Amino acid sequence: MTKQVCQAQAIDSVFVEVYHVQESGVPGEPPITTYRIYVDLAPDHELQMVYGDDKHQLRLFTSTAFLNDTMNGAMYGHMIDGDHLNSSRVALDSWLTIGAASDAHWGVPRSLDEDGSILECPPYPGKKGMQTQGPCATSTPLNVTDGLLPHKPVSEIVNFNFNPTYLRKVRGNFIETTNGAWAVLGGTKGVTDRNLFLIAQLTTTGSLAFRLNLQIETPDHQPVKYVAGDPAPGEVLYQGLNYGSERPLSAPSK
Repeated sequence: MTKQVCQAQAIDSVFVEVYHVQESGVPGEPPITTYRIYVDLAPDHELQMVYGDDKHQLRLFTSTAFLNDTMNGAMYGHMIDGDHLNSSRVALDSWLTIGAASDAHWGVPRSLDEDGSILECPPYPGKKGMQTQGPCATSTPLNVTDGLLPHKPVSEIVNFNFNPTYLRKVRGNFIETTNGAWAVLGGTKGVTDRNLFLIAQLTTTGSLAFRLNLQIETPDHQPVKYVAGDPAPGEVLYQGLNYGSERPLSAPSK
């Protein structure tokens, strides 16, 4: 299931995939939803970084809290151990990335994943034979299709003055910066024909909102900044980098 946001220029689209929905198991509590944020670039463009600066705030927000796997989780997707995806429910952890969903996998929408699944039931809710096991509200269980494409090496994230505080062990409801980025040195292309990049996976019982800015390298090797608002000369406004309206996103400091 995807929610379309926008289309234009070097960015073909930005969209949010509802990767997995699981009932909480507690009466009266909302379901636990894992969202994936994707950027679909035009051919031969490379994604270099996701950033915020003093004119263009980066912010990811949920109305409750981001949920983390405190045993095997990580702040960045390439740090997830692909050999331990079935040791806990770490495949539903919250993290940031540029492409990687583990140290051995590229993240792709489940609707485009045709190689089955390496995720098992248990620990994940799913099907065994004709039986559904566990409180799963997603139409296709994770042990049928997992949105994981085997790929090595994966792109390793470089952290530029950026600390995604409420990931891994500390719970909170926002990630923001006006002076930082997560990036891949030199940029990278997608591994599928669509030049598609997973840039975040976030699990929460609440709604999701974000304001993002991207630096993209064009086919003639020129870096171009795509911003969510207030473009300066040489920058490109892309409204699809804004998503959600649960709470107004605060304006960056001047």
